[in-house]
Amino acid sequence: MQSVPRMLVPLFALFFLSFALLYASSALVEFIKPILSDGDLTGGLVKGVHMGVVALAVYELAQVVHQEYDKSGKPSDAIRRIRRSVTRFASVVFVALVLESLILVIKYSQQDLAGFLYYPVAIIASASLLLMSLGVFIKLSSSDTMEEAPSTAADD
Repeated sequence: MQSVPRMLVPLFALFFLSFALLYASSALVEFIKPILSDGDLTGGLVKGVHMGVVALAVYELAQVVHQEYDKSGKPSDAIRRIRRSVTRFASVVFVALVLESLILVIKYSQQDLAGFLYYPVAIIASASLLLMSLGVFIKLSSSDTMEEAPSTAADD
Protein backbone atom coordinates (compact mmCIF):
# COMPACT_ATOMS: atom_id res chain seq x y z
CA MET A 1 0.00 0.00 0.00
CA GLN A 2 2.93 2.34 0.63
CA SER A 3 4.20 1.80 -2.91
CA VAL A 4 1.28 3.78 -4.35
CA PRO A 5 2.16 7.07 -2.57
CA ARG A 6 5.84 6.39 -3.20
CA MET A 7 5.06 6.30 -6.93
CA LEU A 8 2.31 8.91 -7.18
CA VAL A 9 3.82 11.69 -5.07
CA PRO A 10 6.89 12.16 -7.31
CA LEU A 11 4.68 11.90 -10.40
CA PHE A 12 2.32 14.61 -9.15
CA ALA A 13 5.27 16.77 -8.11
CA LEU A 14 6.81 16.36 -11.56
CA PHE A 15 3.43 17.14 -13.16
CA PHE A 16 3.08 20.41 -11.23
CA LEU A 17 6.74 21.29 -11.75
CA SER A 18 6.41 20.86 -15.52
CA PHE A 19 3.35 23.13 -15.50
CA ALA A 20 5.29 25.70 -13.46
CA LEU A 21 8.07 25.64 -16.05
CA LEU A 22 5.51 26.02 -18.85
CA TYR A 23 3.95 29.00 -17.07
CA ALA A 24 7.38 30.55 -16.47
CA SER A 25 8.35 30.25 -20.13
CA SER A 26 4.92 31.60 -21.10
CA ALA A 27 5.52 34.55 -18.75
CA LEU A 28 8.75 35.29 -20.58
CA VAL A 29 6.99 35.13 -23.95
CA GLU A 30 4.11 37.31 -22.68
CA PHE A 31 6.65 39.83 -21.41
CA ILE A 32 8.68 40.02 -24.63
CA LYS A 33 5.86 39.82 -27.21
CA PRO A 34 4.21 43.25 -26.56
CA ILE A 35 7.61 44.92 -26.30
CA LEU A 36 8.82 43.59 -29.65
CA SER A 37 5.54 44.10 -31.52
CA ASP A 38 4.33 47.48 -30.17
CA GLY A 39 7.14 48.71 -27.94
CA ASP A 40 4.67 48.51 -25.03
CA LEU A 41 6.85 47.95 -21.97
CA THR A 42 3.98 48.42 -19.50
CA GLY A 43 1.77 45.90 -21.30
CA GLY A 44 4.63 43.42 -21.37
CA LEU A 45 5.31 43.91 -17.68
CA VAL A 46 1.64 43.47 -16.77
CA LYS A 47 1.27 40.27 -18.78
CA GLY A 48 4.66 38.89 -17.72
CA VAL A 49 4.10 39.53 -14.02
CA HIS A 50 0.63 38.00 -14.23
CA MET A 51 1.93 34.75 -15.72
CA GLY A 52 5.00 34.78 -13.47
CA VAL A 53 2.84 34.89 -10.36
CA VAL A 54 0.82 31.93 -11.61
CA ALA A 55 4.07 30.07 -12.29
CA LEU A 56 5.24 30.78 -8.75
CA ALA A 57 1.99 29.49 -7.25
CA VAL A 58 2.14 26.27 -9.30
CA TYR A 59 5.82 25.80 -8.36
CA GLU A 60 4.94 26.19 -4.69
CA LEU A 61 2.22 23.57 -5.12
CA ALA A 62 4.79 21.20 -6.66
CA GLN A 63 7.06 21.75 -3.66
CA VAL A 64 4.24 21.05 -1.22
CA VAL A 65 3.33 17.82 -3.01
CA HIS A 66 6.98 16.73 -3.13
CA GLN A 67 7.53 17.40 0.58
CA GLU A 68 4.34 15.58 1.58
CA TYR A 69 6.28 12.35 2.11
CA ASP A 70 9.84 11.77 3.15
CA LYS A 71 12.14 9.32 1.39
CA SER A 72 10.60 6.29 3.08
CA GLY A 73 7.11 7.29 1.97
CA LYS A 74 5.82 7.76 5.53
CA PRO A 75 4.45 11.08 6.75
CA SER A 76 6.77 12.63 9.35
CA ASP A 77 5.53 15.14 11.91
CA ALA A 78 2.37 15.73 9.91
CA ILE A 79 0.93 18.68 11.82
CA ARG A 80 4.09 20.78 11.63
CA ARG A 81 4.67 19.90 7.99
CA ILE A 82 1.08 20.65 6.98
CA ARG A 83 1.14 23.92 8.91
CA ARG A 84 4.34 25.00 7.16
CA SER A 85 3.09 23.94 3.71
CA VAL A 86 -0.30 25.60 4.08
CA THR A 87 1.35 28.79 5.34
CA ARG A 88 3.78 28.92 2.41
CA PHE A 89 1.13 28.15 -0.19
CA ALA A 90 -1.39 30.62 1.26
CA SER A 91 1.33 33.28 1.34
CA VAL A 92 2.06 32.72 -2.35
CA VAL A 93 -1.66 32.88 -3.16
CA PHE A 94 -1.98 36.07 -1.09
CA VAL A 95 0.88 37.71 -2.97
CA ALA A 96 -0.61 36.54 -6.28
CA LEU A 97 -3.99 38.07 -5.41
CA VAL A 98 -2.47 41.39 -4.37
CA LEU A 99 -0.30 41.54 -7.51
CA GLU A 100 -3.30 40.66 -9.66
CA SER A 101 -5.31 43.49 -8.14
CA LEU A 102 -2.38 45.87 -8.66
CA ILE A 103 -2.14 44.80 -12.29
CA LEU A 104 -5.88 45.40 -12.74
CA VAL A 105 -5.66 48.85 -11.15
CA ILE A 106 -2.82 49.79 -13.52
CA LYS A 107 -4.65 48.34 -16.51
CA TYR A 108 -7.97 50.05 -15.75
CA SER A 109 -6.35 53.39 -14.92
CA GLN A 110 -4.46 53.41 -18.23
CA GLN A 111 -7.66 52.72 -20.16
CA ASP A 112 -9.83 55.17 -18.15
CA LEU A 113 -12.12 52.37 -16.94
CA ALA A 114 -12.65 53.61 -13.38
CA GLY A 115 -16.01 51.82 -13.21
CA PHE A 116 -14.22 48.48 -13.28
CA LEU A 117 -12.16 49.20 -10.16
CA TYR A 118 -14.68 47.20 -8.12
CA TYR A 119 -12.96 44.01 -9.29
CA PRO A 120 -9.51 44.85 -7.87
CA VAL A 121 -11.16 46.04 -4.65
CA ALA A 122 -12.98 42.70 -4.39
CA ILE A 123 -9.70 40.85 -4.99
CA ILE A 124 -7.98 42.87 -2.25
CA ALA A 125 -10.89 42.15 0.11
CA SER A 126 -10.64 38.42 -0.60
CA ALA A 127 -6.86 38.55 -0.13
CA SER A 128 -7.42 40.26 3.23
CA LEU A 129 -9.89 37.53 4.20
CA LEU A 130 -7.34 34.90 3.18
CA LEU A 131 -4.65 36.59 5.28
CA MET A 132 -6.95 36.77 8.32
CA SER A 133 -7.93 33.11 7.84
CA LEU A 134 -4.26 32.18 7.64
CA GLY A 135 -3.65 33.99 10.93
CA VAL A 136 -6.50 32.09 12.58
CA PHE A 137 -5.16 28.81 11.17
CA ILE A 138 -1.67 29.54 12.51
CA LYS A 139 -3.05 30.50 15.92
CA LEU A 140 -5.27 27.41 16.19
CA SER A 141 -2.56 25.04 14.99
CA SER A 142 0.23 26.47 17.14
CA SER A 143 1.97 24.10 19.51
CA ASP A 144 0.52 25.86 22.59
CA THR A 145 -3.04 25.45 21.30
CA MET A 146 -2.43 21.84 20.27
CA GLU A 147 -1.08 21.01 23.74
CA GLU A 148 -4.02 22.70 25.51
CA ALA A 149 -6.70 20.90 23.50
CA PRO A 150 -6.15 17.35 24.86
CA SER A 151 -5.84 18.54 28.46
CA THR A 152 -9.10 20.52 28.38
CA ALA A 153 -10.92 17.59 26.78
CA ALA A 154 -9.63 15.26 29.50
CA ASP A 155 -10.83 17.63 32.26
CA ASP A 156 -14.48 17.51 31.07
